[in-house]
Amino acid sequence: MKKLQLLVFALAIGTITAHAQKVDEAPNGSTYVSNQAQSALFDVLINFDAGAAIGAQGNAGVIFFNNQYWVSAWASDLIHVLDNTGAFIETFSIPGVTGTRSMTTDGTSIFIGTATTVIYDIDPPSRTINNTINIIAPSGAEARMCTYDPTLDGGAGGFWIGDFGSDIASVDMDGAQLSVIPAAVHGQAVYGGAVDNVSTGGPFLWTHSQDGATGDVDRDVIVQLALPSGVPTGVTYRYLNDAIPGTTEVLSGGLFISDDVVPGGVTMIGLSQSTPSNAIFGLELIPSLGVNDNAISSFSLYPNPANGKVNINTTVAGDKQVVVYDILGKQVINTTIAGGELNISSLKAGVYMVSVTQNKATATKKLVVQ
Repeated sequence: MKKLQLLVFALAIGTITAHAQKVDEAPNGSTYVSNQAQSALFDVLINFDAGAAIGAQGNAGVIFFNNQYWVSAWASDLIHVLDNTGAFIETFSIPGVTGTRSMTTDGTSIFIGTATTVIYDIDPPSRTINNTINIIAPSGAEARMCTYDPTLDGGAGGFWIGDFGSDIASVDMDGAQLSVIPAAVHGQAVYGGAVDNVSTGGPFLWTHSQDGATGDVDRDVIVQLALPSGVPTGVTYRYLNDAIPGTTEVLSGGLFISDDVVPGGVTMIGLSQSTPSNAIFGLELIPSLGVNDNAISSFSLYPNPANGKVNINTTVAGDKQVVVYDILGKQVINTTIAGGELNISSLKAGVYMVSVTQNKATATKKLVVQ
């Protein structure tokens, strides 16, 4: 099976014409060509024609929240809603927000970047602005790319932002700059991005980049950057290789990582401003539970859902190294237990991934805390 082995648990609307569509692309002279070759193959789990479902092109931002896709039209105030199968539900607007390029979440709010010095904190149920975060970045970085990182600012959280060939910056939840990755280091024409705190060797920042000069067909490239340095690791993915039938050109859009799209696994979702129709695709980062090559025999969690404590049962003798991650990939428990009982009283209600290692074998399961 084609697979990029990144298992942290197991292995340490616009318009379209007959000839063109409106896309949001890097300006001439501002694109950065990656010097990294495609070095790994990904499992493509999701790949569908979002433009056809919506009935319009010119889309860019994408996120999966509450079992629905939100897809934004970059040149207007429109946000389209698709169900988890990709079927169109409705279109809406958020008062005060237009030109959405990227969307990200902390699990409660949806944060929107509009290629400006503002990040909008959105309340999903009411579809209104909770807060406006003004970016104060001496580097000049703006939020075309905007991706939430719970580990920034000493665990208080923040965002990585960037705009085509600019510096990439991290900012805190108030918009103040924390760090900078110079453009000369990352070398990308960044459109979207996603922080990866779960893959082996990380953390990483995956950038959805427009690689090459205007007019090149191969302009939808996902590039892995090491954090905090921002240096490309050499791991890349080009959507053109897997584009939906009939695609004549590709261009990068939004990007995010979620463990909600494919149950039990972690998936990286991108939107391609393809011609003649925009596409949403998903790449496997961590497989669904139960497919680990090194899985521990008879691994179970009981009770599940749980509260206060959970019993970890295996048929393997010896101490258990247990690591628990929250929905955003942040490590919340790392301990060794001699028996089977794990204290989870420190965890808030929610969904977690539990990784257990014994005698060099590792298995993972999803745990619901009440």
